[in-house]
Amino acid sequence: MMIKKRTVFLLGAGAASDWHNAPSTKDLTTFIRNIGPKKGERYIIDYIFEKFNRNISGLDSLNFEGLIDILEQCIQYWSANGKTPTINNLLLKREDEFWDNIIDYEYVEKSSQTRLNNSIRRSDLNQQAKFFVFLLASIYQGINSEIAKYGQFNSNTSKIDSPENTEINRLAKDYFTNLSKDNYLRIYSLNYDRVVQYLFHKAGLPAFQGFDSEDLTPKNYNDKNLVDSKRILTSFDENCIYHLHGNYAWDIMENNLLNIPDEIVNSYWGRVANNRPFSLMFMEKNKPLLQSNIISGFSKVQRTNLKPFKQMSSAFDIDCHMANEIIIIGYSFGDTHINETIRQAKSANPTCKITCISPKEDTKGELLKNILWNIRQGSNNDFVEGHHTKSSESYNCTIHFQKWREYLETHLKEC
Repeated sequence: MMIKKRTVFLLGAGAASDWHNAPSTKDLTTFIRNIGPKKGERYIIDYIFEKFNRNISGLDSLNFEGLIDILEQCIQYWSANGKTPTINNLLLKREDEFWDNIIDYEYVEKSSQTRLNNSIRRSDLNQQAKFFVFLLASIYQGINSEIAKYGQFNSNTSKIDSPENTEINRLAKDYFTNLSKDNYLRIYSLNYDRVVQYLFHKAGLPAFQGFDSEDLTPKNYNDKNLVDSKRILTSFDENCIYHLHGNYAWDIMENNLLNIPDEIVNSYWGRVANNRPFSLMFMEKNKPLLQSNIISGFSKVQRTNLKPFKQMSSAFDIDCHMANEIIIIGYSFGDTHINETIRQAKSANPTCKITCISPKEDTKGELLKNILWNIRQGSNNDFVEGHHTKSSESYNCTIHFQKWREYLETHLKEC
């Protein structure tokens, strides 16, 4: 009996860029600056963005994740209700008249009448904190909607199966099909779409997604697939598709009667409508967080303690420690908890091959330094430059400076 190898994939935002209408980080940032309530002729979120982005430039400029982090800190700051806030007073000050001009109490009253989860409506948060909760909810709703425009797939419809995607779909499908003959494909995505599910469906490849169904997507409109946490933590000799930061098509069951975090399920359409429920939770004392079907912002580590994020993160850790190869596609190494998992795994599993595919140019070696620091914490003195590549024999690592489509074209020609 042939023993299959274990190939672990980590898919970042760059892995989705070849698909038609897939938004970049810049696109999502621009989009969410222009949603929600207005103050005069401009959106309130845009005012907040400009306030905190004013003294930032270049690669460190504020993006949608940083904006989400600011709103989460606003929620925590105003929910303190006279107690000492848990965040830095240099960031927020109640006496700053900017906030008096921005907080819209009519928006709070209007939002309170929607189907946003009862845990928000009946919470003891003051009106200021609720304003930022509802503002943040509008951002999550907007992101879900934007992801669905390109990454929607179920038994009834598919945005992925479009004429513009014919070639990239073929390349990726053939690539996974060929690789699956000798490998368990352990796919961990940081994206919120269903692109990989569609590719596996077209290729006829089975894959476990972490829920109690063998179907790659729910078949019926009302289906709600529950998390199978035991299988996530114990079954490794099979293909998997796990979303470490959630998915547009996940939903939250409204059953939070005992203030227990609501159950995340895999649903048919996903939460793209404006009246879908969100839940307020407290992972730490006096630190309210808005629970949603996707994880973004800089409170990811707190949210990964929830099911199924916790179990999928644990599986990623185990898989990386056992992998024959880790293939990292379009990931900018911006998540410390992800980087640390890879670094620890490579240290414990030194024979594991690391393959990075990045569409970014590396004219000054900045990306190479970033990759090495995050997964090796060492220098690049033994890397040899090739055609669109840099590789280290001693570290068993190759970096391809290509878009994923270009890498797939080259790889399939060589097969």
